[in-house]
Amino acid sequence: MRGGANVARRTLLSRILACTLTAAGVLAAPAAAQKRAPHRFNLPLAQDLATDAAASARTRVPIFLFFDRYDCPYCERALAQFVVPLSKEAPWRDRALFRQVEIDQPLPVVDFAGNATTHERLAARYGVSVTPTVAVVDGRGDVIGKPVVGLLTADFYAAYLEQAIDAGIGKLRGTTG
Repeated sequence: MRGGANVARRTLLSRILACTLTAAGVLAAPAAAQKRAPHRFNLPLAQDLATDAAASARTRVPIFLFFDRYDCPYCERALAQFVVPLSKEAPWRDRALFRQVEIDQPLPVVDFAGNATTHERLAARYGVSVTPTVAVVDGRGDVIGKPVVGLLTADFYAAYLEQAIDAGIGKLRGTTG
């Protein structure tokens, strides 16, 4: 009988240990998920859109919001091949304020009205669920250029981005309807 008690005890201890290790693994997963590597190519993160709005009003250039998510290979491609180079090239670097919004991250951001929010909530306000998405907005945060959703035909993607910026500039400066 004594041998049976030891086997039962070892079985119980093994089950407790297995449950403990499983629970520890489950609890560690969210922390590991937050240590994800960022994209290799990035724009300045949206941090204070109220300040960006003031700069937009002063310079009469729109704000270019690039919405992405961590695990989006299309976002990485759009950033690397189109958006980041566009943001650094004349004349485009001076035709918009380029900001990146991580739709799957609770990063803090001040919205256009000066209220504290997160990147996730900001993306939800714009109804963004598909990435990459580009919205060209004015100082109130109103979309003023045709949104570019997804990485459309790569051959024309840069043209779509440029058209969105041009439309935004036209609306800000009163040269288009």
